[in-house]
Amino acid sequence: MAVNPNTKAPAIVAEAEENTQLQVDESHILQGRSIGVFGAISLIVNKIVGAGIFSTPATIFKLSGSVGMALMIWLIAGFISACGALVMLELGTSMPRSGGMKVYLEKAFSPRLLVTCVYLFYCVFLQVSASNAITASSYLLKAAGLATTTWRLRGLAIGASTFSVGIHTVWPKGGKALQDVLSFVKLFILFFIVCSGFAALAGHRKVPNPHNFDLATSFEGTSSDGYSIGSALLNAIFAFHGYDNVNVLSEVKRPHKTLRIALPVAMGLITVLYILANIAYFSAVPKEEFIDSDITIAASMFKNIFDESAAVKALPALVAISAIGHLLGIAFTVPRVIQELGKDGITPFPSLIMQNRPFQTPAVALAIHLCVTIIFICAPPAGDAFNFVVKLSSYPTTVMLTATTFALIKLRYSRSADYEPTYSTPWVIILFYLAGSLFLVVMPFIPPNGSKETYGLPYYLSPLVALAILALGFLYYALRFLVLPWVFQYELHQVTVGLADGSRVRRYRRKT
Repeated sequence: MAVNPNTKAPAIVAEAEENTQLQVDESHILQGRSIGVFGAISLIVNKIVGAGIFSTPATIFKLSGSVGMALMIWLIAGFISACGALVMLELGTSMPRSGGMKVYLEKAFSPRLLVTCVYLFYCVFLQVSASNAITASSYLLKAAGLATTTWRLRGLAIGASTFSVGIHTVWPKGGKALQDVLSFVKLFILFFIVCSGFAALAGHRKVPNPHNFDLATSFEGTSSDGYSIGSALLNAIFAFHGYDNVNVLSEVKRPHKTLRIALPVAMGLITVLYILANIAYFSAVPKEEFIDSDITIAASMFKNIFDESAAVKALPALVAISAIGHLLGIAFTVPRVIQELGKDGITPFPSLIMQNRPFQTPAVALAIHLCVTIIFICAPPAGDAFNFVVKLSSYPTTVMLTATTFALIKLRYSRSADYEPTYSTPWVIILFYLAGSLFLVVMPFIPPNGSKETYGLPYYLSPLVALAILALGFLYYALRFLVLPWVFQYELHQVTVGLADGSRVRRYRRKT
C-alpha cells in the first residue's frame, strides 16, 4: 500500500507486542539497578561541576560590570536551576526509565517518531564532551609546565576522552567508583576555595584589601546593556546544567526515593558552594585582575592569598581533574541514551547499538560517543572556529529543557492514566522556570549594542547552527518514514517487544 504523501505521520502498522518475529535477550540489553543515593549525587555533581566555576566568574564579572550584579546573577542562575531540578524530579519519579528527556518528550508530543529523531541528532552530535576534554588538556599542560600547541592540546584531549569512555566500557565498576571519588574531590576543591575566601575576608592576604564588598561601590559600573546582562546570566546558568543527568538511567535503585534525595542534595550543595566560591574570589581578587586575568580566577585568588605556594601550582591539575570528572559523567549517561535510541529502532544498526556485550556496558554506543567527540576535537581549525564548535552543546540543552517543561505542563493537563508522579512541582516554580528557559532560548538572537561578533563570528551563529543540527532530525524523519515509503511503495510495520524495566524494543519492518 502506498503512503499518502500529504499525511503528517508515517504509515506504520503496529503489530502485537511479544511478536515472534522479534526475539530479544534481555540479559544483553538491560543493566541492573546498582546506583544508590551517593552514586546518583556523584553523577549530578560530575555533570554540573566542570572547569567553568574556576574561570566563568571572570567572564560574568566583565559582562555584568560590577561585583553586586555579578553575585545577583549567580543567585538568579542558582534559583532558576533549582526550579529546573524540581521539574526533572517530578518527571523522573513519574517515568523512571532510561532516556530522560527523550522519554518525557515522546510521552507528551506527537508524532512520537519525530520527537525521537530530533533527539537522536541532539544526543549524538550536540552532547559531545569536546569542550571539557580541551579544558582538561589545557590545564594538564599548565600543570606539567609545557607549552600549549594545537596538537598537544588535541592529543591530550583525545586521550582524556578515550580514558573516560574506555573505563566505562571495559570496567564499569571502576568507572563508577572513579566518578564517586572525583565528585568528592570537586566538592572538596570548592570547599577549600570557600574556606580560603573566609580567610581572605579575615585579612589573611598577600595583597591589600580589594574593597569589593563596600556598599557604596559594590554596584558601581553595572552594565546597562541588556545583551551583556543576558549573556552573563546565560553563562551562569550553563554552569549549572546537568541536573537531569540521573534521569536518563534505569540503573538507579529505588528511583522514586533516590531521586527525591539526590537531586535536592546535589543542587543545594552545588548552588551554595558556587555562590560562596564567587564571594571567595571577590574577597581576594581586585576588579582589575578579574578584567585582565588570562588564567582561572581561582588561580588569581590562591596567588593573592598563599603567594607562589604549592597550592597555586597544584590548582591547574585540580581543574584538569574536575574537567575529567565531567567527561566521566557525560561518558556514563549519553551512550546509555544512544542505546535507548537503538532499542527504538531509530539508529542505523539498532540491534548492534542496543547491546551490552561483551562487558555488560553499551560498548557500541560508547564508541559512537567517543568517535563524534574526537571529530569535534580535531575537525575545526585552531582559533575562533575551534572555540565556536566546542561550545555548541549549551544552547540546544536549553532548548530541550524548555521543551521538556512544556511536556510536563501538557502531561498534567492531559491527565494521562499512566502519568503518576510521586512528587508534584508547584505551579509557580514550573512557570518561573519556563519563563527563565524561554529567555535563555531567545536571548542569543537579540543583537548586542557593541560588537556583532563572538569568537570572530556572528553573535547568532552558535545557536543557529545548533538549531540547524536539531532540524536534521526533522529531515531524517521525513525521509525515512514519509518520503521513502511513498517513493518505493511500501508500508512500515512496527514490531514491539516489552522489557522488564518498562521500556520496549521496536523495529520497523517493510511490507509492500
